[in-house]
Amino acid sequence: MRPWPGFLAVMLLTPVFDVAQVSLTVGPVQVIFQTIFVVVLAVGLAFAPRRGLAPRSAAAPGSSAALPASPSPRVWRRRVRPWRSPDIAAATAISALLAIAVLSTLASPDQTTSSTILLHGILEPAAMGFILLALRRTRNDLVWLMILVAVSVGIGGLINIAQSIPAMKTLDAMQSQRLFFSRLTYFNVGLFGEMLAMALPLFVVALTAHHRGLLPLRRTIVALLLAALAVSLVSLFLTFSKSAYLAAFGGCLVLLLLVVRSRRRRVAIVLATVALSAGLIPWPAFFLQVSPPLEQAYRGAMITLMGESRYDSWNPSTLSGQGSLLERWYATRAAMEMAIDHPLLGIGLDQFKGLYVGHYRPPQAKLDLDWAHSMFPEVAAELGLPALALDLIFYAAAMLALWRIYRSPPDQLTRPLACALLAVVVSWLLVGTAFAGDMYRPWRNMSSDYVMMAVLVAGSFALYRLTFRQAPAAQAAQAARAGV
Repeated sequence: MRPWPGFLAVMLLTPVFDVAQVSLTVGPVQVIFQTIFVVVLAVGLAFAPRRGLAPRSAAAPGSSAALPASPSPRVWRRRVRPWRSPDIAAATAISALLAIAVLSTLASPDQTTSSTILLHGILEPAAMGFILLALRRTRNDLVWLMILVAVSVGIGGLINIAQSIPAMKTLDAMQSQRLFFSRLTYFNVGLFGEMLAMALPLFVVALTAHHRGLLPLRRTIVALLLAALAVSLVSLFLTFSKSAYLAAFGGCLVLLLLVVRSRRRRVAIVLATVALSAGLIPWPAFFLQVSPPLEQAYRGAMITLMGESRYDSWNPSTLSGQGSLLERWYATRAAMEMAIDHPLLGIGLDQFKGLYVGHYRPPQAKLDLDWAHSMFPEVAAELGLPALALDLIFYAAAMLALWRIYRSPPDQLTRPLACALLAVVVSWLLVGTAFAGDMYRPWRNMSSDYVMMAVLVAGSFALYRLTFRQAPAAQAAQAARAGV
């Protein structure tokens, strides 16, 4: 049994499998491709030889860099007191969160629907993360996983472009029909935007690490990464998604600020990022109000680029802005009220719409939204306040683990890897707060965004363990053998 190649194949070919958009109902259980993948990988992991799971080396692809001969005192302290380690805190938090989700589902007024959301939106992504950790791969393997996940998003973008541009033909048509751009792969253009925002830091780090000689790659791999990056950037633009734009700029900004050590360069990066963002995020319109001719010129240029509806969607005083901003705020505020009224186990997964329309929707709201459009209020409303606290602990632990790696890297490559994964978490939190694609819906037959997030966050903890646990232990054993 070889679960690791299968794991990589699943992550790489996810958009290809998603195109089928099929499911099978077995009794009350909806089975999608991801369900089959999790079961097969779990069986392969269970029957795989134990020695085949142990990491062989911490070196990067084609790299001769080695970890330090002995860990620092801070590393030893973390090993002596593991309960203070972020990976232990995250494992405890996610286990408790899964238990609460199960209890909330049992208490849900619609157990069948809630069970479907629980299975595909929570349990399966968590299982993919646990499988990655159980495989105990090397840093080399984690690097290739990050590369393949990024390329996978590029493949999804290529499929979306290939089916959208010939059908829609003009930029105006793509602006007005943007919701159909990723319907073939990830169904919702917002979900695709989430994945693009998470993929961009992976592309940047892989290519810059190769350019600096830290990550030797073949020319074909570099060409593939460049092509996938170009497709991803075009796809990001064609989503016309506010949350995707914000998350992409925010995640890449965090990445560059972490990689660059000079204060002057950091200031220059911030200024350049703000200037570039003006081409997608119309923040200058606020300041240009003092000069109506300049404001109209800027508005005209932006409307040509993104369409009048998407431009106006940034302004809550317009009709488009009311639907895109105010309606989401009404749903988010209603989710907070639901959480207060149902603090322990929430209202149940996928039960938001019924309560929102029937009780919590304010009179000025016009849309019958079926989720809170913001990740943390959604978790609090449907699973309860304890689940929200555990969710926050989980993400905080991931960021703390990556920050510790960033501050004490064992070699030159590990730091940019930690930067990339930290930027991924930031991108996910930004897009989740601003948009928060629903965990799953029975008619979508895919949960690729949550699976991608879970795998990359699990990769963060795997890198932490390699840096502060497994690698020092292996070095200590090697030193002991040398002493004998």
